[in-house]
Amino acid sequence: MAASPATPSRPDAPRASPLTLLAASLLMDAVAGWLIIARHPRIAGLAALVGGLGLLAGTAAARRGRERFAELIVDRLFDTAILVPLAWAWRVPSPRLAGLALIGLAASFVASYERARGQSLGYRGRETLGYRAVRVGLLVGGLLTGWLIAALVAFYAVTLGAVAVRAWNVVLQERRSRAAHGGAR
Repeated sequence: MAASPATPSRPDAPRASPLTLLAASLLMDAVAGWLIIARHPRIAGLAALVGGLGLLAGTAAARRGRERFAELIVDRLFDTAILVPLAWAWRVPSPRLAGLALIGLAASFVASYERARGQSLGYRGRETLGYRAVRVGLLVGGLLTGWLIAALVAFYAVTLGAVAVRAWNVVLQERRSRAAHGGAR
């Protein structure tokens, strides 16, 4: 009798831990960054694709504690490994592209900070796998196709959209909290 697709055929088969996936992602991100600096963006796109898939798989598998913390760090490092080398390599031939890369990186860090700060203050908020997949896809797609400026503009728009949604989410939660407590807070 054949095993169903939902169950593995070998239950004792080793599975990669979230930390292993995230470490592999970091390695491929570093390779992608080096390839960008060496002016091989399409090959860097392939390395970034592998690194991004590792990040997404690690994100999906991470549950709590050190896995969750590592996932958040690797997510920031993915953006840094792609955007900083882009800014460096294209600073002279395309200052516009370099500026967009730095602005995108800053927006990414602001969005991450906003989520973490809101959670530390007791507001609900999270960074979904879909949001990460879109950000990874935009950067990888830009590298693979050569449409870097369009990809960076879209990355910036998605990231600023997340900032706006998170800010609005905090406002709504605060309003609900004040209404539930009769305005006393």
